[in-house]
Amino acid sequence: MDLYFDNAASCRPFEWAVRQFSETVQRFYGNQESAGFLGVRANRLTGEAGGRLSEALAPGAETLWCNTGTDALAAAVRVHCAAHPGTAIVTTEAEHPALKQAIRRSSAAWGLPVFHAKIGRDGRVDPDSLASLLTPKVSLLAIHHVNSETGVVQDLPAIRRVLDSCSSGKTKFLADTTQSVCKVAVPWEEARLDFMTLSGCKIGAPCGAALLYRDTKDRGMLRRFHALRGNDHAVGRCVPAAASVLAAVVERNLSALAERAEHAGRIRKKVLEAIRRSAGTRMRETVPGEFTSPYLLHLIFPELQGAVLVRILESKGVSAAAGSACMAETSAPSETLRAMGYSRAQAFGAFRLSFWDDTTEEDAEVFENLFDSALKNY
Repeated sequence: MDLYFDNAASCRPFEWAVRQFSETVQRFYGNQESAGFLGVRANRLTGEAGGRLSEALAPGAETLWCNTGTDALAAAVRVHCAAHPGTAIVTTEAEHPALKQAIRRSSAAWGLPVFHAKIGRDGRVDPDSLASLLTPKVSLLAIHHVNSETGVVQDLPAIRRVLDSCSSGKTKFLADTTQSVCKVAVPWEEARLDFMTLSGCKIGAPCGAALLYRDTKDRGMLRRFHALRGNDHAVGRCVPAAASVLAAVVERNLSALAERAEHAGRIRKKVLEAIRRSAGTRMRETVPGEFTSPYLLHLIFPELQGAVLVRILESKGVSAAAGSACMAETSAPSETLRAMGYSRAQAFGAFRLSFWDDTTEEDAEVFENLFDSALKNY
């Protein structure tokens, strides 16, 4: 029996979503950029899907359809930097590598210095550190909602209050919501976000991703994003069927958000209890569950290497992780954990399990024996 506990990297698509994608792509296979009737039909489907997505997640927002969450983050940062040369960006060292790379590339290209707010031991942004960096020169604040490694949930409305009290009112707020959409309620209105992201592979869609953003009165953002795609060819085109199915997945997931989160929380608690029985004081929960997404469980084994533990479990048919999937083969310790104050050795003891709708309590029971065996064979 294989156990898949790496759903933060990518989860199994819903069977109904796969069927719907297959049926839709057979009907709407035209290129939405073309002028023929199939292209017009495909473009209309994509537009309708964007409207549904906006209505479900971020009322009033525009939608830029992308192929991946990485594309969505890169597009947001690139368009912003191009429109605000010579200003500054505030972020943290705990961001996903996709956001970090987007900021590094675009800030260098358009001359925006980057400043990093401190992260506390609880994984949350230090409000005093953030406030000290929010000068009138800062045009973009870019921070995750749910950390992809630790599962820590940032208080975005509280961050917005700091932003309002310290900035000129023109600073844009980008929230990387890739790990929170359809899992943890995203406070689009309460935090007055300007950008948010989602990726189909994280929430049960076969493919596709999107950036949701607030436009300006003169539709300037819309024009810039159209140029980014049409002239620069810097963002891939999400196929219409993927956009339509992703919108449907979001609608269904949100209709049962609380029930689904409760299910994930039960699994998380059961798995944590099983690990405690096996590991005892050899491990610690990085951040208490009340401050994290129920879909993620992050632990530190100070005397072990998380990557080694992951490989032992893999040999037993268990998929787990030592951190973000895109950093799985790096030799450096987690920058997120280092920013939280963990030593290099402690950071190498990181171990992450992540759950989804199809993770069962039986999975948790089977995992206990396999994990106990993995520790004994470490």
